[in-house]
Amino acid sequence: MKPGSSPEMFDGQARLFERRAGLPEDCCRTIAKKVIEIGEAKPGDLIVEIGSGTGQLSQWFEAPVRYAGVDLSAGMLKESRRRLDCNLIQADANASWPLADGVARVIFSSRAVHLLQQEHVAVEVSRVASSAGATLILGRVERKPESVRARMSKQMNERLRRHGFVGRRRERRNQKLFELCCRRGAVELDPVAVAEWRTMASPRQSLDSWRALTSLGGIPVPASTRSEILRELESWAEEMFGGLDQEFESEETYVLKSLRVQPNHGV
Repeated sequence: MKPGSSPEMFDGQARLFERRAGLPEDCCRTIAKKVIEIGEAKPGDLIVEIGSGTGQLSQWFEAPVRYAGVDLSAGMLKESRRRLDCNLIQADANASWPLADGVARVIFSSRAVHLLQQEHVAVEVSRVASSAGATLILGRVERKPESVRARMSKQMNERLRRHGFVGRRRERRNQKLFELCCRRGAVELDPVAVAEWRTMASPRQSLDSWRALTSLGGIPVPASTRSEILRELESWAEEMFGGLDQEFESEETYVLKSLRVQPNHGV
């Protein structure tokens, strides 16, 4: 999904991805419905999902709209095909998207597009956007700063910086993409909070999820450095939270940020 990464990195996450980062099942249908509504998709219109993953959201983009999912990872697409039999494409979204000019009414991505080259994404969004009007919609989970997961993530990124690495900060990179699209004539819409839920989380859950990856902060990190950072985080969490298995309740919100796209076919 990102420059310098390989599909194998995501293949290894596929089977356990939803246990680590999945959305509540009852929220997924609501999110898909809102994407269709914001995108003003009509029967026969095409929704393109970049980084379609395991299909947890994809399954709810049903007829009469059309759907195409693009993902680099064969493992992710294998999981997705357990849910739906539709137009799923294995492709690197950092290369030219395997889509014709002007075909997409909605370009959607959930927690994935920040891993890509933003300048390239802006060009491709503009190219595939329908001349009848198109909408780029990005979905993300927002957490309270005081929540366990937010505090663990903040510390992880701080430890990365101390070791000379800079993680890919999702919100910062998404905003860069929006700015690039706006320079091409796109118009930003107000963000919409689509779903809220309460969850229980422990520091160990964050540590275990990162141990299952070959990256940290969305970037490749040498195994020895990754192990050292995780040991540091474990010690910090033990002291800060009074134990790795202490569970704390927090609220999470799924937010959609969107903009109307001006097509620029042939770029």
